[in-house]
Amino acid sequence: MNKTPCRTCCTSSCLVKFCNEKWLDRLSSLKTSPTYPKGQFIFMEGSLVMGAYFVRKGKVKVISSSLDGKEHTVRLAWDGHMIGHTGIGMETYSIGAVTLAESQICFIDSQALFEAFMENPRFTFEVMRFYSRELRKSEIRAKCFALMNNEEKVIFGLIYLSDSFLPHRDDNQVEINLSRQEIAQIVGTNPDQVSRVLSSLKKNRLIYTKERCIYLLDLAKLKEAISHYAFPTHY
Repeated sequence: MNKTPCRTCCTSSCLVKFCNEKWLDRLSSLKTSPTYPKGQFIFMEGSLVMGAYFVRKGKVKVISSSLDGKEHTVRLAWDGHMIGHTGIGMETYSIGAVTLAESQICFIDSQALFEAFMENPRFTFEVMRFYSRELRKSEIRAKCFALMNNEEKVIFGLIYLSDSFLPHRDDNQVEINLSRQEIAQIVGTNPDQVSRVLSSLKKNRLIYTKERCIYLLDLAKLKEAISHYAFPTHY
């Protein structure tokens, strides 16, 4: 288990960085930092809330199951993101989290987290801002998906994936390595519909596919295709 001290951690966007030096050292000594292989649960719906998780490096999907047992992706998380935070103050998690790639996740137990909140107002404030941003993103996606047709939903989903996992790319081409099923869970449709939309986009030379990899050949044109919606596609 690689337990990198918080002071020297290269994940500069981690919220823990807003703690004072004393608490950076304290949390370093208290945290665990296991590496999870792709496709492994970090925590499951209904499991006991023991603390919160911080993505040091990797890609994670936060999921929720409907009454019929179907899995839906609530949001995506990556380097520096906090997950499991909606369970703070509750007995069990209402959502689960699964790795989309090999990921190193730091875990801080509830007691240490509460003490850190009480003694680090900047840390507490930044966590509140994180809550606010994620809620706003969730509301935007919900509004868009309620209004969009299947093609627009898939395009929005591809852009969301691009903005989420490759936010600082300067070029107009992006590679996405997710299955049709995983994309369907993000946009609220089924794999067959995703495949049909991808075939149409491929015919129009907006994407190129190879096995499960999807290459967005013209991100600007994809964004233009749904630009008539008032809601931002990048946030």
